[in-house]
Amino acid sequence: MPHSFTDIIRKIPDSQPAEINLPLANGKSVQLKCIYKESIAPLFFMVFPPKQLPADIDTSKNCMVAIKGEEHAHTFTAKIEAIKGDRIIELLAQKSIDPTSLRTYFRADLRTSITASYEPGPEERAHAWSFSGETLDLSEGGTLAIFSSEFVNKQRIRLHVKLPHINIDLHLQAHVIRTQRLRKERWQVALQFDNISQKDRDLIASCCLMEQRKQLRERIQTA
Repeated sequence: MPHSFTDIIRKIPDSQPAEINLPLANGKSVQLKCIYKESIAPLFFMVFPPKQLPADIDTSKNCMVAIKGEEHAHTFTAKIEAIKGDRIIELLAQKSIDPTSLRTYFRADLRTSITASYEPGPEERAHAWSFSGETLDLSEGGTLAIFSSEFVNKQRIRLHVKLPHINIDLHLQAHVIRTQRLRKERWQVALQFDNISQKDRDLIASCCLMEQRKQLRERIQTA
């Protein structure tokens, strides 16, 4: 590993907000928010909220990490060294990645309208339902959104997402990763897309990139 990259890891301030894309044993992955904690570079730790880490993490595969500093964002691959309890992962930084080459692989904070619905099969006793909500963030792999009701079903969720900036409606299928009840009868739902096409990934990536540029311009104007 180049010495300069180890220096970059060493200089990242402790307790920075971060995101990580964890590979799972079933070949899929899950994106989680976490906190970066210093160690002996190029080793470092990620600390997660309680009950967030999945039980089926594939430790044989590298993961992608994005650390959001106040002035610079650092994006790189990392090897999972150890899972310590249910909230901490120790990692070894591997290779720096140009964020523009990731095609906005990590989530962008983005507010847009979303509708989730369920249609039961012919032999199911479940009832059809549909709830409208708003996304909190969006990526090529999934979304975090707020709804007025808890989902009765967790699989085969149909999503209608309106992409701002490019004015396109996407129709996707997803499953629920986790649900959290908020105040005032609201539910925060993390959804992972199922079998999303490359075309739809490209549309989401384009939309997220436009949103990130918009937010960057706004921060510069208010600085």
